[in-house]
Amino acid sequence: MIKLLPILFSVVINIANVNIFEIEGIFSSGHINALNRYAGEIKNDEQNLFIVQYNASDINSSSVEDLQVALKNINAPKAIWVGPNKREVKMSILKNFDFVGLSPGTVVTTEEGDNAFGSICEFNTCTGSDVLIDTEEGVYQGYLVVGSIGAFVEKLGSQDIRSRLRPMSLSFNLSSEEIDQIRFIKPSLFERFYIAISSPVFTYLFFALGFALIGLELFAIGPGLMAFIGALLISFSSMTFYEYNLNYSGLIIFLFSFLIFIKVLSRGYFGLLGITALIVLHSSSLIMFSNYLLQVNHFLLAGSSLVIAFFYYIAIPTVIRSRLTTDTSAMSSLVNSEVILLELINNNQALVKLNGKKLVVETSKNNSYILKNEYELLEEDGKLII
Repeated sequence: MIKLLPILFSVVINIANVNIFEIEGIFSSGHINALNRYAGEIKNDEQNLFIVQYNASDINSSSVEDLQVALKNINAPKAIWVGPNKREVKMSILKNFDFVGLSPGTVVTTEEGDNAFGSICEFNTCTGSDVLIDTEEGVYQGYLVVGSIGAFVEKLGSQDIRSRLRPMSLSFNLSSEEIDQIRFIKPSLFERFYIAISSPVFTYLFFALGFALIGLELFAIGPGLMAFIGALLISFSSMTFYEYNLNYSGLIIFLFSFLIFIKVLSRGYFGLLGITALIVLHSSSLIMFSNYLLQVNHFLLAGSSLVIAFFYYIAIPTVIRSRLTTDTSAMSSLVNSEVILLELINNNQALVKLNGKKLVVETSKNNSYILKNEYELLEEDGKLII
């Protein structure tokens, strides 16, 4: 008799507005801030259907707790549809919604064991703490299996589907005039940018590239535009450090690798020191993201380190060209000086020593060179050559 009371006193709510909040990318505080901003508009209006389209690629556990707090302040009917991509979603997220829709291929996870799934395991594949949604599309006890957000919304309004949390059901027709508006809600532009750079690879790449631009500005004389862009990249990427528990000890090693790369730029060639800087740089990234709250793709992390090292490598000619073109008088004063050949860098460049200082100069393809011998500096097409 007690179990029949919720059915006997179930309320049918006529929906006038459908609000769809999209969670894309990494589920983070950026989504929570946007959700709290829009929650105030609909929390006391039961004629507003609030739907979360969940398509998060990764998630911060603290964001789940923040989501639960935000949803408790919304009295309007709440629904969630997981899709369109095949994603993982925690059962703790689904428990906060009146209506749950899952696209085929969705994986629902829980830390409480398969007993927490209830009847969902009767039609789907349950393995330990996971359940794979592989049943046919339709309405089941406590959830729906649908392949699109449109089909999910249509079934909520056209079929007698009971809420999982309270005695109510919905009634509306999307094609009729009773629906005033269907609104898709997204985070602001800045919040979406924050969500995008929350990826560990983008965070690392932007942070390292920012320092590289500042380092290049130290040698290539200019209006400071590269340094300004580098400072912006460092500022934006470092915003995510606290939320995802970055290991700050890795930053010390990163700064050490930056100083080595500065030395590489000052020498004018990559060499063994450049390879050492690359190894130290990648080691710093492994330490920085060792305790990260998001999944880290180490293959992409290594690729990002190579990209940064390649940036320093291609920046070397820019530094040399800047030196040669901005101080022609100093270059002319070196003409006819005797230098000692220390190393042949490649077919076109050599490292020489002049009065205790090391210089990178051009070589002639027609000449053969012997290390430790003395050669005379000449000027050819604005370049120093031996």
